[in-house]
Amino acid sequence: MKKLFMMLLLLLSIKPLTAQEYELGADLVSRYVWRGIELAKGASIQPAFSFSYGDFSAGTWASYALSPQAAGGDEHDFWASYSFGRFSVTMTDYYFPGGANNDIFDFSNNGQGAHVLEAAVAFNGGEAFPLGIFFAANVYNDLDKSLYLEVSWETASGVGFVAGFARGNSAWYAVSNPGLRAINIGVSYTKELKFYEGYGVPLSGQIIFNPSLKMSYFVVGLSL
Repeated sequence: MKKLFMMLLLLLSIKPLTAQEYELGADLVSRYVWRGIELAKGASIQPAFSFSYGDFSAGTWASYALSPQAAGGDEHDFWASYSFGRFSVTMTDYYFPGGANNDIFDFSNNGQGAHVLEAAVAFNGGEAFPLGIFFAANVYNDLDKSLYLEVSWETASGVGFVAGFARGNSAWYAVSNPGLRAINIGVSYTKELKFYEGYGVPLSGQIIFNPSLKMSYFVVGLSL
């Protein structure tokens, strides 16, 4: 685990190469809701940096609550992904600096370490068939070995639909009943918010319903 983390740091620091692309951005969201679960109450800033070389990409993503009272949901992740055709595989290292254990060097695999490693595979049908299928499994430092399955559909008009399910008995996804539980049912819409001619930023809105927790959320966000 530590070797993977250090390798991702090394990848993020190498000098530019031919055909290598970099991206830097940030989202401002009214509330941090992840896969149907509220991780931070109130607005959060979510910076992201990534680079790609051919079919390989890697990067880092974070979420920081603007209110100190919601800092317990702060998050800083590293990820690496490889795409082949319509499919991609991704490894993500989740780290929560505002959590009970925020020692970034604690890679314990007993459920108490500071990192959780997720392996995921995704299918993207493209514009002609905009179906998305995503499956993720926690493979390190999660005693429940949590699983998540998501199916999504996005229309050309900017409207998207998502249905996400978690396997029962998972503290990670806040479910305790056996079998698959619906935790992330939602609809979203994205449009460009124009400030003046030739410049605008994407504005998104999501209505999210978690049947397992009997909760709903309405989240809006700006992408920079």
